[in-house]
Amino acid sequence: MMKKLLALISFFTLCVAVNAQQDLLLSQQFFSRINKNPAGVGNISDLDIFFLGRCQWLDVKDSPKSGVLNAQTFIEKYNSGVGFTCSYDNLGVAKSMLNPKLVYAYNLKLNDDMLLSFGLSAGIQYGYFDASDYELEDETERNDGDFPMEKETKFSPDFDFGAEFSTPSLLLGFSITHIVANESTSLISGRHFYGYARYIFPLNETFDLAPALVYMNHGKTNVFELNVVAFYNRLFWGGLTYHPDINDGFGTNPVGVTLGVEYNRFRFGYTFDYNFGAVADYSGSAHEIMLSFNFPNKNKKEVFERFE
Repeated sequence: MMKKLLALISFFTLCVAVNAQQDLLLSQQFFSRINKNPAGVGNISDLDIFFLGRCQWLDVKDSPKSGVLNAQTFIEKYNSGVGFTCSYDNLGVAKSMLNPKLVYAYNLKLNDDMLLSFGLSAGIQYGYFDASDYELEDETERNDGDFPMEKETKFSPDFDFGAEFSTPSLLLGFSITHIVANESTSLISGRHFYGYARYIFPLNETFDLAPALVYMNHGKTNVFELNVVAFYNRLFWGGLTYHPDINDGFGTNPVGVTLGVEYNRFRFGYTFDYNFGAVADYSGSAHEIMLSFNFPNKNKKEVFERFE
């Protein structure tokens, strides 16, 4: 019975995959968000390399896996941040998506404690679908007309725009991703809108508390993320993330617990997500790993350093 149930969920994953493509939902995105908002590039003066990998529904065969690789730095002479981002999304049994982009942002220093940034990114979306090698329990279903058989690939130009306002404590951001794609297809993400806010409250000399709110709109889909992170000496952190189900969808309502540490310019973070909604007994949990390293820029002059 369980084997059949897992096979059914795997096929359900495929059915979701052949419908509209949606951007990645990642719990530790605030540490490096240039794949969602190009205005965030160059938020530190050094060269920063960032990787975030996520595995969902580990109890399900061919479960979704996704990741982001970001690289960025700040060019002080031109008040500009430049970088590269590449997102990868494998939606289980047969479908993959790759989204590499070059990123640029201009930073306008309003005063010693205020920065306004505008960013653009340009790249491609590449989608691939092939279910011919997927093993079914009953191979007769492969020819019944309900199981997609044809291979499909698609390329599409991709552009994003965003803006950020920041102080040492406050971060406000807005962005539009996949501007030229009016709507999503089975392989290409359509236009997304993002808005977010975060404030860092210093509790004392060693502890900071950073609550944040993230909103994403994609067609008729609205996603909210509520999270709060506590930092100790800004070297250790732990937090909670919650995605309320407001779309009358599958009722996942995931809650995430995050722990992280920074040592000698190296960052490591781990998030464990668990679904408490209607599909919790079947979808299992998700694991997310964050790795980043900061290479020092010996020629930099500190003008404004945002805490990330």
